[in-house]
Amino acid sequence: MQIPTRSLNALVLVLLAAACGSAGDPDSMPANGGAVVQGNVMGGGSQNMRVAVPSSSAATTTNSVGGFVLTDVPKGAAALQFSGAGQNATLATAPMVSGEFRRLTVSISGASVTELNEQTETEFEGTVDAVDGMVLTVAGRKVAVTDATTIRKDDAAATFADLVRGTPVEVEGTLNADGGVTATEISIEDRNEAERIAFVGTLTQITGNTLTVGGRTVNVGSATVIVKGDTTLTLADLKVGDRVLVRGAVQADKSVNATRIRVLPREDEDEEMHVAGKVTAVGANSFTIGDTVITTDAQTEFEGNGFQSLADLKVGDFVLAEVLRQADGSLLAEEVKKFTPPPPG
Repeated sequence: MQIPTRSLNALVLVLLAAACGSAGDPDSMPANGGAVVQGNVMGGGSQNMRVAVPSSSAATTTNSVGGFVLTDVPKGAAALQFSGAGQNATLATAPMVSGEFRRLTVSISGASVTELNEQTETEFEGTVDAVDGMVLTVAGRKVAVTDATTIRKDDAAATFADLVRGTPVEVEGTLNADGGVTATEISIEDRNEAERIAFVGTLTQITGNTLTVGGRTVNVGSATVIVKGDTTLTLADLKVGDRVLVRGAVQADKSVNATRIRVLPREDEDEEMHVAGKVTAVGANSFTIGDTVITTDAQTEFEGNGFQSLADLKVGDFVLAEVLRQADGSLLAEEVKKFTPPPPG
């Protein structure tokens, strides 16, 4: 696999978030179980590229800077097709689970498309169906819990012992090539509501603790988590015009009590993301996870026992890097954590 920044291939950065609606109307009302794909195509031919889910009506076209929003992606969808500017390629992906938010990077050249799995991120809800050592089964996926995984309940620290069968959780982590997940954070939820929903829309009004998003009323409470990238926000940080992913419970009056609101980045903003996996190379000012090269600078923080600088990193180590995508497409590490993966089961 070639590093995209060292080739003429286009890069596609894709966000998949649970929701539904019309591909032509990003603020249309969602239904449960579907998905929204928001992304940005970087490189030659990124404008007016068609992005579609095969065998479905979900399709859209990238804008003048390569951005796109694809709605009404069916639950279980396992492929994305990219076409235009002499390129026509279909990417096989891990099937979407209900309520999922996914971010991935692929490299496209002609009829060939490759996913950089070490950069693929996912966020989804489910119930702990099984516990095998340090590996959970949630929504049909194997979720590996490591010493770098944060576990929380009601905005307080929790432990792995709290993750018993039947526990409702929200999982954030990296989606591996085999469809399993290495968890970065697991939130234990109080989920007694009959109907859960997730949708993307534009914030058009803020009145006290009540938002209007895509024409739907969203209630923000003390337990609502608001994030942008890896940064936790407050209600005061939200602005009219923000594009947000809302996850919550539908009430009798059809409003939504939000449990999580994720602010999506604008086209002109740098983007925070995670890269996780085994270190395959270490340089003077950079390291490589899989096929992804990540640079460091004086502000990069290193966390872990005996892990204080890049000099302490070795090929074969497993790390989780919080990175910022630069204007030239390169990745700069803000924070690097070592972790020990669970033994293969």
